[in-house]
This record gives sequence, structure tokens and C-alpha cells, in this order.
Amino acid sequence: MSVYLSVNPKEPTVKTSILINAGSADDPDDATGLAHYLEHLMFKGTSNIGTSDYTKEKPYLEKIESLYETYRQTKENGTRKKIYEQIDKLSYEASQFVIPNEFSRMQSKMGITESNAFTSNDRTYYIATVPANQIKNFIQLEWERFRNPVFRTFHTELESVFEERNLRVMDFRSNLFKQYHQIMFPNHPYGIKTPIGRDEDLKNPSLGKIHQFFKENYVPSKMAICMSGNMNPEEVIDEIKNTFGKMQKDGTESKFQIPEHTPQESKNIIWVPSKKKIYLFGIKLPKTSPKFLSQINILSLLLSNGHNGLLDDSLYYTQKVSSVSTNITEWKDYLILNIWIEPSKIKSLEETKLEILAAFKKIESKDFTDEQLQSIQKNEKLNHIKYKDDNGFRIHEMTEMFLANWNFKDLQQKFESLNQVTKDDLSEFVKIYVNNNIVSIETKQTNQNYTFIEKPSISKLEFSKEEESKFKKEFSFEPSQSLSPKFADFEQIESKIYPNGNQFIYQKNKENSLFKFKMIIEKGAWISPYLDVSIDYWKHLGTDLYTANALSTKFYLLGSSISILTNGEALEITMEGEDAQFLASFRLLEHSIKSVNSSKEVWENLVSDYITRLENKKDDEFSLDLALHQYALYGKDSLRYFYATPDDLKKFKSSEAINLLGNLLKYKSKITYYGNINFDTLEKNIFYEYLEKTNPIDTNNLSKRKFRPNNETIFYVLNRKRPHAELNYFATINLKDKNTFPYIGLFNALYDGLASPFFMAMREQTGNAYAADLFLDFPESNDDPILWMVNLSCQVDKLQNCLRDSNESLQLKNISEKRFEEAKISMMNATNTISKSDRYLIDEFIRSERLGIKEDLDRLVFESIKETNWKDFLKFTKYISGSGAFQISLIGDTNKINRQMMKSFGKIEEVTTKTIIGH
Repeated sequence: MSVYLSVNPKEPTVKTSILINAGSADDPDDATGLAHYLEHLMFKGTSNIGTSDYTKEKPYLEKIESLYETYRQTKENGTRKKIYEQIDKLSYEASQFVIPNEFSRMQSKMGITESNAFTSNDRTYYIATVPANQIKNFIQLEWERFRNPVFRTFHTELESVFEERNLRVMDFRSNLFKQYHQIMFPNHPYGIKTPIGRDEDLKNPSLGKIHQFFKENYVPSKMAICMSGNMNPEEVIDEIKNTFGKMQKDGTESKFQIPEHTPQESKNIIWVPSKKKIYLFGIKLPKTSPKFLSQINILSLLLSNGHNGLLDDSLYYTQKVSSVSTNITEWKDYLILNIWIEPSKIKSLEETKLEILAAFKKIESKDFTDEQLQSIQKNEKLNHIKYKDDNGFRIHEMTEMFLANWNFKDLQQKFESLNQVTKDDLSEFVKIYVNNNIVSIETKQTNQNYTFIEKPSISKLEFSKEEESKFKKEFSFEPSQSLSPKFADFEQIESKIYPNGNQFIYQKNKENSLFKFKMIIEKGAWISPYLDVSIDYWKHLGTDLYTANALSTKFYLLGSSISILTNGEALEITMEGEDAQFLASFRLLEHSIKSVNSSKEVWENLVSDYITRLENKKDDEFSLDLALHQYALYGKDSLRYFYATPDDLKKFKSSEAINLLGNLLKYKSKITYYGNINFDTLEKNIFYEYLEKTNPIDTNNLSKRKFRPNNETIFYVLNRKRPHAELNYFATINLKDKNTFPYIGLFNALYDGLASPFFMAMREQTGNAYAADLFLDFPESNDDPILWMVNLSCQVDKLQNCLRDSNESLQLKNISEKRFEEAKISMMNATNTISKSDRYLIDEFIRSERLGIKEDLDRLVFESIKETNWKDFLKFTKYISGSGAFQISLIGDTNKINRQMMKSFGKIEEVTTKTIIGH
């Protein structure tokens, strides 16, 4: 077994990943989707966890496994139905011994967060973020899980996998990449098998094959335990030896085989359920060495980095395309260089490919500047400064190191090689690997009828009355040492408000040589209906000194990233980079806004493209989800109805957009700086013009946003040809007392993740919903309410049961004192890992300011938790559940929705895409 440990004492947590060198590519040919099934089942407990009496439960599980084998081999529908009825009956009887989600509850009690698992084409991994003082207990619990998993409540979990498949079948990206990989890997499992599996295999699962897959792949030579964080590596190794070290050595060894490079060139059409046009180009490459990976990374950025890439220059700044980006898919056997393009003026896939070939020709002939290559390498170096102390980054690198069979020196070479890549290297790379090796893909909309897996009939399970197993009662949750949270110390922040209302917020960076600057205009999103399109216009414009491309290149050469965007109701101008370049970067930012040049042609092209994107949103499922949620929350009192319509945009002039941009620095704002330049220098020499400006324009009263009143429950129903219904519940809770904040934290700890009683009721017990999330959202400002939010995703034919069971669960009646105390311990253990001592605190400071409190919100919550008791918490939940009604957004196939049934739960308002999009 491989173990990778990276010591990082900066935070009192350890990020972990238990990695299995097997994924969907390793599925049996007659049981695809199996690796993904298994990943779900690994959370169901063991012979000791999740059961009140495994001796009595086991015979039922064995009969269920046997019946699934019979079911799998039976073809006649009537007989299959009878067998499934037996499976359902036995599952119901077995459930009386099940203590649901006990494994997740044990993790939560330790203060473990972000516990999850993922199955990809060539790997399966189980992740968690663990308090540093719970590592020993964590390893003990994981050893119990991997030593002896029991695959209980199989048919309700199988139902959730059916729903996951149905959710993906009409998803734009899922459709696109499934077909893309089939084209890229016609004779390799990456293209033949997908994590979700074939429909026939999903309908005919085999518990026997799942057990066999576990025995063959969850073995020492195919496993790696990766950890990064605050730990003693010797102690961790000893604990792993005492647990996972007991695993039987298997007879196989995982050896990485470098595939032979064979060029692949083709032109293809991919049919997707969207009229959104995408051109996608793929270059398949072998994963030969760390240096090779560095070369492809530099090559990718030379093509497109958002500033001075060859395709940025030839396609984006000429407005031939709306966007261009490159990225690398890194798998065990292969790499893919992906070039993703959203076309605009460019006429065809062939014309786009000619532009790409021209860019590669420039690289091959070394017809690009030294400055371009050096700027890429400089920015990659800055990225490593940013991310080197990030535990997630370290875990990712260790994961790839294991799968590629590299050692630590190989990994070091990967990073060192970035600065050693030369023009000659890139030229040679193109000659060998790119020429005659480009797969071209164009998406086209299809209106085909998609097939969906129908749900089998499932009886509601009745779980054990026992709240915890003997194992959980005896398990030691005691930490190895005490931890104390380090909350945001606002003494590190210097804040000054000037007579004109502007504010300067300053914090010295004690971590590294980087800076972060923000100019925040509160309610600035309401400055103009044309603000968003004007910001897009700014990205395409130059000044009296620079073209747009030259301006962006100059920022990139300085190592500074810049953005202007709306964040909620605020407008934020943000810049990050190296402190030594701050003054030059800031002056360039000022110049780019104050001296921006108008271009009628750029404006007309942009508006045309912008209107097309607005129209496409009417068919984009993600955009429709967001629009309906906002409609349910605010009705027409939201930014969506404030923004300009296509007809408005056609009348708005380029010169008006320029005036709007030129005025952005004239508004009342919070100017924030995190870096190493001192306060006085910034105040007197750099920001003076803005801090002392006599009459900045005040935006605080511009907002027209209003939450809908909670007078009655209303469903806002949008008809879409989906196999499932997406429901989002919103309720506003008008509690202005800051003393309620600890209860919000406790509520979310109780209902978080797989341990949630709501998740148990809606998914584990009934299989009614694939997603079932419930939480309270802290108010954003002193004037905002608490938001009670619920997300449910279920098949339309389950909607009645889903609404009935959720209605019952949302009464919040079944909160036992034990579950309350567990949530309290969980929250305190998780909060003990907070470490904000010398980190960037300005956003925390602003959050507290908006809430009208003078301390870190986390501190306020934590310091009150010890005093909370079960009865007071029940009063709080009773107030929440009795607060009135929900505004519910519902998207689904309305032809399959029983409206009479829905009316028993609330009123119905049918909406159209035009209603919710706003034009």
C-alpha cells in the first residue's frame, strides 16, 4: 500500500483522500457502472456500524443478494416483477436492523467535514477534511469501513443511482462529454464505459459482482492513502500500519503502461439537447513523463491564457468567437489537450480549425515572442506561491503521482520543468504530437426523445428504533489533544471612513509577497441596466495608448489578474498579483477605465452576441433553474427585471457605455488592500484621489430588490421535458436578533450532508429523492431575513410521495436530545479547526460590518454554543417550522404532474421562460 503524507502546519486540519486505482474503465463488461455503485455503498456501514443486530440482519442480506442474481438472469417481465416484490419485502424486513447513516454521523461527531466520494474513469476516491486531533480516530473508522463494508439498503441506493442517470441524460455537458470520449477513445474503456454505466446493466445489478470487484480492486497494491495538513507523520504511519497494514497482501501489482502514440484525426458532430453552439478540439497524448506534462501545460497556456495567448489574439480580440479556453484532461493512460470555443462571427468548424492550425504553425516555427513564454512561466510561478500551502492542491498532486507511478523527484521535476521549457521544446512537441492529431467536434441541437429508467416500486423502510450501534457507543471520539479556534482578529485590520463616506480597509500580508485589491461599490449592480454589457465591452476595448490585446498582455506581464463583476448587489473591481508590481498595475487599471476608447464596430458585434446569449438562456437548463429560483424569491423585484432587454440594448449607444465605464471610479466605495505597502503610503500617494473625493455618487438607495412575503405556499411551475422534478423551497424568517445566529449554526450542523435526518427520510428510507438538502442561510446584511432553503430532486412520478414526506419532515419534530448533542459536539469540533490568524480577513470584516456586528461571525456563534440547550433549540425549530409558507420553484414535465394533488400543498402559478428570464 502506498502512503503519501505532506506536513503543512498552517491549519489545524488534515485533508485526506483514500484512493483506489480503479474506476469505470475497470468495470466488468457485463456490469458497467459497478465501480460507481460500490462507491455509494461504501457509506452504508459495516457488520459493526449501521446495524442494531448484524447476526439477525445478515440472513436477509444474503437472500437479497441471491434474489438479485436470479432477477438479473430472468428475462420475462412478469416473473421479474414478482422477484422484485420479494426483494422489496426482504429489504423492508432487513431495514428493522438498520441504523441509517451511522458512519456519516460518526464522522460528523468528530468534526470531520467535506466527506464525500467520487468515481471517475480510472479512479475512485474517498475524501474528508479531518481535525488534526482526530486523525487517529479517523484512521480507525476508515479501517473499519474498508476492512468490512456491508452493502445494506441496496435497492433504495440503486434507485438514487437510477435518478443520477436520469438527471444526466438531458444535461448538456454530460451528453457532450460522453460522446466526446467515445470519439476520442473508440477502442479504450475510457470511451466504451462511463461511471454511470449502461442502462441494461443498471437495471440488472449484481451484488455478487460488486463484492468481487471490491475483493479485486480494494487491495493494498491498488490503494493510496494521501494526507496533507497538520500532523506528525511518524504517528500517522504507525497508526496506518496498525490498521490498514493488516490487509492481506494481494498477488497483483499495478504497473503504469505508457500507451503507444498513434495520431487520430477526424471531424464529428455531437447531438446535444441545446441550441448552444460549441466547437471542441481534442488532441490525445500519452502521459510519458513529468517534463512532458509541463510542456503540454505551457503549450495550453500559449494557445489561450485569457491575455496574450495566440488564440486569444486571433479569435477572441477579433470577436470571431465569444470565448476561447484550453485545459488538460489528466487520466492515468492518456492526456487530452482540449480547446473549447463558443463561436460568434466565425462561420464554420473548418474555419476555426484553420485558425488553430495557424497557431500551432506559429509555435512550430517559433514565431512567438520570448516575452509571451516568460509571462506564462512567471504567472505559473505566482500560482504556485498562491497554492503551495493549499492542502487540496497537495492532495491532487499526490493523487496524480500515485496513478502515474511517479516518485517525489518526478513530481519536483514537473514543477521545475515549467521554467525550463524552451521554444525548441514546444516546436518539437508540435511536430511530434499535434500534426495530424486533432479531433474536431461541432455540437448541434437534437429534439430526440430521451429514454429514462423507470423507478421500481419501493416500500418505505422502517429503520431500527436504536439510535446507535454498540460499536458507536464504545468507539472513542476523544481527541488526541485539545484544539482552540483562531478567529478573525479584526485588530489586524485598519479601517478609516472619510468625510465623503468612502472607506479604506487595510490589512498587512504576513504570508507572502502577493497583494489583493478591491474597490467595492455597495448596491453597485443597480447603477445601470446596461452595466453587465458595458463591462463585457470594456474587456474588448483598448485605450488611447494600448489596444485591448496589448492592455491585457501588459497586465499579464505584470503578473496581475483583474476583474470587474457584480457579486450579489455589489459591484467589485478586483486585482491580485505580486506586491512589487502593485503600483504599476493600479495605475494601469485606472488608465484602462478612465481612458477607454470607443469602437462602434466592437459595440455592435458585442451587442449582437450578447442578445444571442440572452436568447440561448431560454434553452439553457442551468440558467432556467437560477432564473426560476430568483423569481420564487423576489418575483419581479430583482436585478433580472432591472437588466436591459434585447430591444433596450439595440437603442443603447457605444458612447453611453463608455460614459458608464468612465464613471465607475466616481462612486462611493470601500477601497480594500491586502499586501505589504504601508497604510500611509497608500492613503496619501496612491488612493488619495478616491478617498478624499468630495462628492462620490452614493448607490446605497438604488436597490429595488424585495423578498416575497411568506403569506401562503405557492408553486412556481415551469414546464421542461425533464425526467425529474427539481424543487427549491424558500422561506424568509424575520429574526433580527443576533442571539439566534448560534441556532442557525446548530441547525445546519444537524442537517448537513449524509447524516441529515431530512436526507435519511427523503432518500435512505424511501428512495423518493436523489438530492435532499435542508439548511438555513445567514442574512447577508442587517436588513435581510434568514433564508430557510430546501432542495429536492425526484422523478416526476414520485412527486406526490416526495411532497408528502417532505411536508412531514419539514415540521422538524423528530429531533432527539441525542441528535442535538451530537450536532453540538460536531459543530464545536469543526469550529475548533478554524484558523484565520494571519490570513486574508478583509472579506470577513466586511461581512460583519454588513451584519452590524463588530466581531467575527464565527466567534459570535461559537462562544454562544456551549450555553444552548435542547429545549431552547426545539423552540427555535418550532418557530422556524411555524414561520408560515414556502415559495417553491418547480421545474419538470407538467404533462406528468398531477395539479389537483399539488393544490393540496399550495397554490400553483404556471410560468414561462419569458416570465422568469425577464424578456
